[in-house]
Amino acid sequence: MSGFLWRMGGALALGLLGLTLVFWQLEHAQLYAFAGLGRPSPAVYALLFAGLLALNVAVFYALTRWSRFVREHPDTRQLPPWFLIGIAVVSGGVLVTGIAVHAGYLRSLDPLPMTISQGFVAFEAVFAGLALVPLVLLAVRWSTGYRR
Repeated sequence: MSGFLWRMGGALALGLLGLTLVFWQLEHAQLYAFAGLGRPSPAVYALLFAGLLALNVAVFYALTRWSRFVREHPDTRQLPPWFLIGIAVVSGGVLVTGIAVHAGYLRSLDPLPMTISQGFVAFEAVFAGLALVPLVLLAVRWSTGYRR
């Protein structure tokens, strides 16, 4: 059980790293666009792709490991679906609202700072992670072969 928790924690850490890379590079590209500097360097797009790749690997790994664990331990208690959906909807709403407010704030600044807000990137990664974790749990629950 301890090894399983470590592996799932590693998948969560890899997923959060991927989300951080994605949102960091999107913020970088957004600042370039708002400043009228054109497109950022190809390294930004390469790191964006690396973040998406890390996120997809982490989600796929979590899906397969959790589904295998639930199949092997059918008496495992899980959160009710309405609660998981509620977490995903609320955190997704907070994330979308935060992104919209941040974009409006950046547009209102006269000298646009070209430094990336680390706190805002952390906010985006955490709330996107809060939206994705319940979706992984729901996907395993509603997949074929969950119930025997």
